[in-house]
Amino acid sequence: MDNLPPLASLIAFDAVYRTGSVTKAASMLGRTHSAISKQLHQLQDHAGVTMFEKSGAGIQLTPDGRAFAQVVSDSLEDMRKAYHKLCGDDGAQRITIKVSSTFARLWAVPTVARFNIDHPEIEVQIKLTTVENASNGDGGVDLVLSWDRLTSPLAEHPNAISLGDVHIGPVLSPVYDHAYDGGSLRFQTRISRRGFEQAWGKWSELSGIDIVSSHETIYDLSALSYEAAERAMGVTLAPKFLIERELKEGSLIAPAGFVLFREGLLVRPSRERPRPSKHAIVFLDWLEENGRLGDDGFLAPTIVEPLWG
Repeated sequence: MDNLPPLASLIAFDAVYRTGSVTKAASMLGRTHSAISKQLHQLQDHAGVTMFEKSGAGIQLTPDGRAFAQVVSDSLEDMRKAYHKLCGDDGAQRITIKVSSTFARLWAVPTVARFNIDHPEIEVQIKLTTVENASNGDGGVDLVLSWDRLTSPLAEHPNAISLGDVHIGPVLSPVYDHAYDGGSLRFQTRISRRGFEQAWGKWSELSGIDIVSSHETIYDLSALSYEAAERAMGVTLAPKFLIERELKEGSLIAPAGFVLFREGLLVRPSRERPRPSKHAIVFLDWLEENGRLGDDGFLAPTIVEPLWG
């Protein structure tokens, strides 16, 4: 390049500017005091301009040197940021995951709490999926977790890592009026999650069981659908691991059973950040060992349930 000084001398100059002394710059760069001093003189000789002068036992930058140091510092910082972006790492010790609100409460929060014990240096931020942002890309997040294989098949997530099998089926209160004869499930009200009403048809197709209902109620959140079903307001589709308590206590039942999606709980890099950062990779590796569902489709015993109801 035209008449530019050696990059090593610019890095040394920037370190002196940032730390305020040759000694601290040498410590920051892992170099000797004499090596940093030599690079500073090399830069000054190359420029032909006085950029620093002795001040007591140290040096201080001249006005010309300080002005140039600011440009060098800003340029190197831009290079660092661009390189981190190239490598999929913004340099911060944090990652952001995108999940549904019900999934966040019952799986993500307790799982992240355990991750924080093993890796307190990495902050995991949770961003919620909404009806509005579900179809507008992944947004500025690192990882996306999903379980709804009825509306988002496995084939759509080729770069995903699986965290276990997902069992999805129609659930209802044991006191809710219904009829199941092995080939059809009949009831009055079908409870759907807004934007995912087509899941009923897909479940019927995969299970071979006809769903016969005369009315549909739609909620924005899965949690509301599950609560409405528990209160005998209709029938909703749910994965076993998000209604584990209700199934085990008997407040929800699944007379027609569940469709099994092998390795259906997925975590994948976001479309906007297809190359995971080093911190996201740490989280992914940890999840493969510690975040899987149990073989029965319920939360693994190591996943601590949240303290609230």
